[in-house]
Amino acid sequence: MSEKPYEEIFADFEEITNSYDRKNQYFDILYDSTSVTKITKTPDSEDFSISTKKSGYVARTFNDIWEEFAFEQRDGLKLINDKLPKVINNGDNIATYEGWKFNKEVIPKIDPASVPIEDKIKRIREIYNYVKSYDERIIQVRVIYSETLIERIFFNNEGCQLRQVLPRARVVVLPIAKEGNVADYDLFIKTGQMGFEIFDYFSNEKLEEAAKNSLEMLDAIVPPSGRTTIILDPKMAGLIAHESFGHGLEADQVLRDRSYLKQYLHKQVATEACTIYDNPSIEDQLNSYFFDDEGIRTGNNLLVKDGILKNFIYDRRTAEKFNATPQGNGRRESFSHPINVRMTSTYFGSGDYELNEMISEIKKGVMLVHGSFGMEDPLGGGLQCTSKKAYLIENGEKTKILKQTALSGAVLELLMNIDAVSKDKLSLDGGTCGKGSEDLVPVTSGGSYLRANNALISQG
Repeated sequence: MSEKPYEEIFADFEEITNSYDRKNQYFDILYDSTSVTKITKTPDSEDFSISTKKSGYVARTFNDIWEEFAFEQRDGLKLINDKLPKVINNGDNIATYEGWKFNKEVIPKIDPASVPIEDKIKRIREIYNYVKSYDERIIQVRVIYSETLIERIFFNNEGCQLRQVLPRARVVVLPIAKEGNVADYDLFIKTGQMGFEIFDYFSNEKLEEAAKNSLEMLDAIVPPSGRTTIILDPKMAGLIAHESFGHGLEADQVLRDRSYLKQYLHKQVATEACTIYDNPSIEDQLNSYFFDDEGIRTGNNLLVKDGILKNFIYDRRTAEKFNATPQGNGRRESFSHPINVRMTSTYFGSGDYELNEMISEIKKGVMLVHGSFGMEDPLGGGLQCTSKKAYLIENGEKTKILKQTALSGAVLELLMNIDAVSKDKLSLDGGTCGKGSEDLVPVTSGGSYLRANNALISQG
C-alpha cells in the first residue's frame, strides 16, 4: 500500500499528466510499491526476510523512442518537466488508446498483515514437522513461504486513472527421501493471488501426498532414451507453452528478427488439436492483474487456434507495429526496470479426450509429470524441457516410475505430433520468468494433458 493516501498520488499524477498535451506528445507515470515477507525453514535454520518494501515512480514520454525518468522519493515529481521536456507535434508518433478509470484492491480472505509473525512461523513448523515425521526415510525437509503485496497506480494523458492492489502468496514443501544409497525428492508447490489462507490448502492429506511423492522416487528407474509416444501432464504442457513456444511469440523478439516464429503468423504451427492462450485476466493466479504497466486493460490473447498461429504477444508499441490489439503484456519487474513484452498465464486449451483413454491407446510410451526445468530458444525453436519424474506406459497402463526425464528436439515438430488433448479442467502453476536472466515477473502456465507421437526423450 502507498505510504500516503492514494488519493494524494491521484491528485499529483492528474496535475502532471494534464500538463502534457496529448496532441503534442504521449506521457504516462506509474507508482509502484512492493512489500515482501519470506520465511524459509530447513533442518539447520529458520531464515526471515520480513516486510522488505520498495517503492518508487517512473515517468515516460514517447519522442520517436521511449524516454524515462525513474525515482524513489516524491520530490522527484518536481523534476519530471526538466527530465522529460515538453515538445510539440509529436502526438501522432504513437497510437492513441481510449483512457479508462479503474480502482480495485483484491482483498484476501486472511490478510497476512493481520497475522503475527509468530503464527506464520508456527504454521511453517507444523508443516515441517508433519512431513519430517511421516516416514523415517524422509531425512530432510525444506519449507518456503512468501507473501507479496503489490500496488500499482498508473495515469497517462489519454485519461487513464488506474489503481490495483494485488496480494500474492507461495508455499513450497520439499521433502528429501533416502533409502540405502538412493536419495531423491519431489516438490509440492501452491501459489496464487491470495493471502494467509494459502495454508488452508495444506491439509494432512496434502502433506501426506507431498511425502509420498518424494518416497515414490526411491523406486524410480532410469527412463528409456529415443523416440516414443508421450503424455505430458499440465505442468509439462505449461513448460512447452511458455518456455519452448511462448518466448518466440514475444513481438519485440519478432521485430528484432530473433524469433523462429516470425514467418509463421497465420500459418499452421501445430495440429488441429492445439489451442494456446495467454490470459492475464484469469482470476486468483499468481500473476493475475487488471491492467499492465502501460495502462492496457488485460484481455485474452488467442495465440493458436486449431493449430494456426493467430497472434503474437504485444506491448503497446509492438502492437502498433503489427496493427494488432495489445492484451496487457507490457510489464515491469518494478519502477526501476524497463517495460518488456512478457507472457502472463500461458496455456493449452482443453480438448475432448479422457486421460484414461489417451493412456489406454498407447502400447509403449512414457508419461512425463511435474515439469521442473525448461530452456527458452526463441531464435532457433529448440525444445529442452525436463520432468521431475515420469511413468512407463506398457500395453495401455502406467507401470514403472521413472527418474527425471528430458524432452528435446524442435518445438514445432512436437506440436505437429500432438494427436490428443484431455478434457480436464484448466490447471495452472505459478512461478517467475525473466527476460533473459533479468527483469523477473510472476507468470503461470499449464493446460491439460497432451499426447504426442515420435517424441525424443532421454535421461534428465
